[in-house]
Amino acid sequence: MTKLKFAVSVAFLTIFSLTSNAQADKMLEWANQGTVTNESYNSEIPFRYVDGYIFLDIIQNDKKYNFLFDTGAEATVIDKSIIDAFEHQPFSTSSVSGPIIKDEHIKTISLSSIYISDVEFVNIGVISVELNFAKAKFCNKVDGIIGSTLLKKSKWQIDYDKQVIRLSNDISDLLSEEAKYTVETKLPSKGWGTETIELNVDGYVSQFNFDTGNGREKMVSNPNKLEEFKVKNKGSIIEYGFKKSATDYKFIAESVTLGNLKINDQAINLQNEVGNFQLLGNRFFENFMVTVDWDKHQVYLEPTKEMLADEAIGFELNFKPNFENNTIEIATGLKSFTKEHKIEKGATLLKINETDVSNFSHQEFCNFWNVEWPKITDAEKLNIIISEMGKEKELVLTKKKLV
Repeated sequence: MTKLKFAVSVAFLTIFSLTSNAQADKMLEWANQGTVTNESYNSEIPFRYVDGYIFLDIIQNDKKYNFLFDTGAEATVIDKSIIDAFEHQPFSTSSVSGPIIKDEHIKTISLSSIYISDVEFVNIGVISVELNFAKAKFCNKVDGIIGSTLLKKSKWQIDYDKQVIRLSNDISDLLSEEAKYTVETKLPSKGWGTETIELNVDGYVSQFNFDTGNGREKMVSNPNKLEEFKVKNKGSIIEYGFKKSATDYKFIAESVTLGNLKINDQAINLQNEVGNFQLLGNRFFENFMVTVDWDKHQVYLEPTKEMLADEAIGFELNFKPNFENNTIEIATGLKSFTKEHKIEKGATLLKINETDVSNFSHQEFCNFWNVEWPKITDAEKLNIIISEMGKEKELVLTKKKLV
């Protein structure tokens, strides 16, 4: 039995380790197997761009399934509840552990066929697990993840403006002319998995995962990297967190360089949640037409909008939705503010201005978060009531410069 470790964090999946060279060779075979049956193709499929994440409809046996499009996922994933809708053969069994999946045996399988638009992918390496982590993260049930084991079989183009993904066997079908920026990607030494892009952030040079499964912020790293970033003004580093919890940070980098692209004044978020990963996600890529040639390990970026400078402006508290129980949680807050008001992890929002947010149905909650929440939080001041340990607390939040 192959011994692996999987870490599923928010919306990406990574296989950490194997116990022998023979097992590594077996996983390399599984990850790289598969092909496209169409001899020549140039197709497209619409996607839904929801809260920074890309979702596709996959049609199987005339039924529609909701899949996350995730270049940061090492494997393509299909939820256990629907795996029998797809013809497949067993490949091996793996022992799995991680921050969300705990000591579980999963099946690595060979998927006989899956269509994206009218393009058929066959013999794709897939894993089947229960995608329970997605229940709280996303409004609609996530049936699967289109990950690296499938993505490497084609060329892709993400058009964020038109919300269309194009795929072709020929990169020239996707690039009618040379893109303004060309960025090299790097394949892991094991020969498969999530590719990385080298960033130079104010002199800190490191590899960041090319991760469309990251809908958080533009660039995310881990707080243990803070000392490696050469922040000239240490007072400009914003601290987030709760009492007795690890501290997260944010700062504005003077310059970020990747390939022949250089941009100024960009927010770098350092969050404990990402573990030891560094991520470059949709909030960055949505400013471009993104075209990927996995064979050449290149990403082509054509600007579609001006890349605006980020500012350290916001409220004292940050919120996140929990779609499993239809609540808005206090995700984090300025360390000084949470300490002053004795706010601890686990607090939830009950009311914002005149809107009671504590008794929504699931669909009402989804609609509120996606439509009304951005309008409400565009204000300069928020009057809120939160619940913490069964007690209510009234607070006033003010949008301001945080440093």
